[in-house]
Parts: sequence; structure tokens; C-alpha cells
Amino acid sequence: MPVTPEEVRAAYRLILGREPENEAVVAAHAAGARDLAALRATFLNAPEFCHANAREILRFMTGWAATRRHGPVETECSAEDLARLFAHVRRVWSRLGEVEPHFSVVSHAAYKPEHIAATMPAFLATGRAEAEMLAAELAGHGLPAAGWAHCIELGCGVGRVTRHLAGFADRVTGLDVSAPHLDLARAHLAAEGVRNVTLARIEDPADLALPECDLLYSRIVLQHNPPPVMLFLLRRMLAALRPGGVAVVQLPVFLEGYRFVLAEYLAGMDAIDDQELHALPQAVVFAAIAAAGCEVLACYRDNSLARITQVSNRFVLRRPHRAP
Repeated sequence: MPVTPEEVRAAYRLILGREPENEAVVAAHAAGARDLAALRATFLNAPEFCHANAREILRFMTGWAATRRHGPVETECSAEDLARLFAHVRRVWSRLGEVEPHFSVVSHAAYKPEHIAATMPAFLATGRAEAEMLAAELAGHGLPAAGWAHCIELGCGVGRVTRHLAGFADRVTGLDVSAPHLDLARAHLAAEGVRNVTLARIEDPADLALPECDLLYSRIVLQHNPPPVMLFLLRRMLAALRPGGVAVVQLPVFLEGYRFVLAEYLAGMDAIDDQELHALPQAVVFAAIAAAGCEVLACYRDNSLARITQVSNRFVLRRPHRAP
């Protein structure tokens, strides 16, 4: 849709923090921007904005997060404690799958149970948009968006992205801890006529060995698990990659004020009955990638978390081909 002069003035006020120089520049921006997204990009990339916000933009690139307030983050635990943590996550997410499955996947009030009948098309469109972003991301690394032999989605939820990943690979496996979410995913995939997806529930971590795959995707999933579970799942995902296989994984690496002490968490765990937000320190993530023999194609901050003091990174990883 064409951009209006009032929208241009709003961009000046909200992004640059000032009024436009004159009506001529307003008219020029209105005529030159094909839509609001293009207008926003123009203002966010303007030298004036970058200069005024250089400190805010650069602080995460210069170790800012490491200097801010945070507590200890324990990432290892015994097999027994890992099983307790898994059981807790499964209990919470199974309940969420029963009472607010779509809102638990995309936490927008429009997707609460009382609204989802009317907003289901918009909800499903978020899955299509994610798949399109993944396709563009793969293309940016010279990788195909289709023709993979086997794709795994960890944390498939109700299947909103899974349905589109079905076009990326001959075979797709969707994994989740919540049976109610998986039931809805099965119904959605059946309604869409998708036949190359297998859904399975993650049960006991002691028995969790992901099948080998060529493409692996996980977003807004690991962040809801305590750090020892996040690290355990990350290791299992990397181990599943075949030579030449690619993983695209999102997880928070820094939350200001965050701490995780296993004994403290276990003591109060049974009282928790809703979504949680956790972080896995980036140094731990890189160590796990190196230990798995994988390489980092890209690592960048994504938009999964809204607050400036919460850093969520998206990792594009690959297991190199074996030497001949």
C-alpha cells in the first residue's frame, strides 16, 4: 500500500526523534517508499539514526552483555536430575497444550482460545513466514530450500511450521514433549494433505537419540527449557546431523539478571506451571558446537525476544563432509 505523508511524519518522530525538515522531504519519502516496511528500513539505515544510536547498536558487539548484571548459570547435571527437569517441562507444556495451545506457541493475545477461531489464518501465516525466512537464509549460504532427504523440527508444536517444512525434504520428523500439541499438529497436517511428516513425542531423555538428518530446525523452543535441558538437546541435535547436514537453531544466550542454580530451581520447580524463559551462555553453545565437530556458518541476533537486555541468537551450523 502507498505510504502516506502522515506515516512519513510518524517515522521522523518515532525513529529519528524529530520533525521533518519540510514538506518536500515528506513528499519525497512518501513517493519513494513502496510500503511501510521499506519506509522503516530507510529510516533505520539512515546515517542520522545509526550515529545517534551507535552505542545502543554496538554494545552487544563489544561484550556489553558480559559486563551487565547476571548470576551463575549451571548447565550440567546428573542423569537423574535431567530426568526430573524433563518431566517438569513435559508436565507444563502438556497442560499448556490442553488450555491454550496456539497462544503457547506464539504468545500474542490474538491467539488465545477465545480468539483463535477467528485468527487461525493469521496464526498459520506465521508458520509460512518462518519457512520463507528459512528458505531465504539457506539460499544466502548457497544451500537449497528443497531436496533434503530428512528434516527434523525440534519443538514442532501444533505444526504451523512443520506443514511448510514438508516441502523442504522427502521426509520430515516433528518432535515435541506435549501430546496435546502433537494431536493438533496431526489434525492440521491431515487437513492440509501432508503425508511425508512423522510426529513423535519426546519421552525419557535417557532414550533420546534423534534420527540422522540433513536439515534441522528449531525456533522459540529451547528457550523454554532449563539450561541443562537446553544443552542436552543441543548436543543431541548436533549429533544427529549427517556430514554436510545443516542446523538452524535459535536460543537466548543472555538475559539481564538471569541466574540458574540447579538446587534452587529443583526446590521450587513443582510450583511452576507456565512458560519459562531461560538462557544458555554463548560460550557454552560454541563449546558444544566445537565438541560435536560442527562449524558455524552464521551467528546473529534475531528478533525472538523483544527486550534490549535479552539477547536471542540464531545459529546456522553445518557438519563438514568427511575428508575423502
